[in-house]
Amino acid sequence: AYAMGAEHVYIYCRGEFFEATQVLAKAVEDAYEDGILGDDVLGSGQKIDVTVFAGAGAYICGEETGLMSSLEGRRGEPRVKPPFPAAVGAFGMPTTINNVETLAAIPPIVTNGGEWYRQWGTEESPGTKLFCVSGHVNRPGNYELPLGFPLKDLIYEVCCGMVEDRPLKAVIPGGSSVALLSAEEAENCSLSYEGVIEA
Repeated sequence: AYAMGAEHVYIYCRGEFFEATQVLAKAVEDAYEDGILGDDVLGSGQKIDVTVFAGAGAYICGEETGLMSSLEGRRGEPRVKPPFPAAVGAFGMPTTINNVETLAAIPPIVTNGGEWYRQWGTEESPGTKLFCVSGHVNRPGNYELPLGFPLKDLIYEVCCGMVEDRPLKAVIPGGSSVALLSAEEAENCSLSYEGVIEA
């Protein structure tokens, strides 16, 4: 927000993540108390306000215009584009929408450079990615790994295998719009954009 000159930031959280949303709201409150947010950010003269917003949990609100509709208090449905959010977005104002994973990657890349970031991942898919694993594995969770990491190693090493040594049947390597991978496809898949397409 500071780099863009934006005065208001909305952090949109899925409604079912109540506890995490409360923790985030407390962190924002602390940032106001410490002068990191508010009318005079760290004595710079720049105003930045942050609102933590809990959505109703609709999956479609992951799409940027559906998210804006929800933020404005309407049903979370996608809008026709153009106009694009950068021109006419939330509340009729120019709007930039980013996933928090993208924003979290920026400071270390700016600090260390693009080549530093490219030391992980593949040539076509450099860097790292957060992988959320759920289902019948022994250690479900969120893991940051280099792109290109073998899916079978995520399941059997990082997540310590299947619960009660059940056989792996299938994997969904993304959201609901991604094709299901059979056990054989999953065990030969690398977790990169090109790897999932090839699988």
